[in-house]
Amino acid sequence: MDRTGLKDTLEYFFSPPDNLAPGILDAICDLVAAGGSVSMTFVRFNLERAFLIGYVKDGDVIIACSSLKHPRPEFLATVREQAGIDLVNYLERGYTSVKPEYRKRGIGSALLAGLTARIGDRKLFSVIGEDNIGGHKIALNNRTKRVAVYQSKTSGKKLGIWIPEWMLGDGIDP
Repeated sequence: MDRTGLKDTLEYFFSPPDNLAPGILDAICDLVAAGGSVSMTFVRFNLERAFLIGYVKDGDVIIACSSLKHPRPEFLATVREQAGIDLVNYLERGYTSVKPEYRKRGIGSALLAGLTARIGDRKLFSVIGEDNIGGHKIALNNRTKRVAVYQSKTSGKKLGIWIPEWMLGDGIDP
């Protein structure tokens, strides 16, 4: 057994989208949809163009996923307008989802740490709903700090912008 209380059957994978085996992207999109916290409008589009996709399998089943994606320019303009932060040179960490029966075992935190370790000299940010306590815990476990909060005009929700602490200098420096 590992520290999460699961058998040692979990496997972590990190791959550019064009190297994914057939069916993996479909399963990841389904997992993101099941999480219910994001609009599915651009999920496949964004994942197909991502910098890196991480996922966790328990046997043959994908039980968790996340990605480092290239944010769409329209999205970055919206964040700049609504939160006052320019993140043009950043990757966005997003679409993090863990099946309910696997939550609270450190899987999401380990997945995000694996993605972050593979980012090279790039910077990243995450957008996490203010009501997403699990997302906040994962971000804090990965030494990530909320640097701004804004009210999304699209969803009506309050959203936080989170950046790893070690990527922050004297301020946000994209």
